Amino acid sequence: MEDEEVAKYWEGNAEAWTYCSRAGYDVFRDALNTPSFLAMLPPVDGLTGIDIGCGEGYNTRKVAELGAKMTAIDLAPTFIRYASEQEQANPLGITYQVANAHALPFDNDCFDFSIACMSLMDMPDQAAVFQEIYRVLKPG
Repeated sequence: MEDEEVAKYWEGNAEAWTYCSRAGYDVFRDALNTPSFLAMLPPVDGLTGIDIGCGEGYNTRKVAELGAKMTAIDLAPTFIRYASEQEQANPLGITYQVANAHALPFDNDCFDFSIACMSLMDMPDQAAVFQEIYRVLKPG
């Protein structure tokens, strides 16, 4: 599957996904995935991070609440619109943009850490994505 096809499917699903997750139907994310992820996350206060495949921004917001300055990307414009609207309503300093993880639109060495919560499995060329993530992370 190519990026364009993946983007088409996620964009087609973004309205329903956002509605259902914000209505509390993403039970495993809320009860298990996100709490476990946050418990394993090292301290991020004062660091800059990138969220790869952020969806409507739920996990991005959770990490920003821990003090990280977050940038988040997704292929689906509808997800980015909803995430940006939430940022405008409750500012946490997050920058959201439509972008492809296979070709990140950022300079080399510009983030302290990256996260990708339940998104990498939907990316056609994971090796290329990891190369891009490595490229944009600061050494060490």
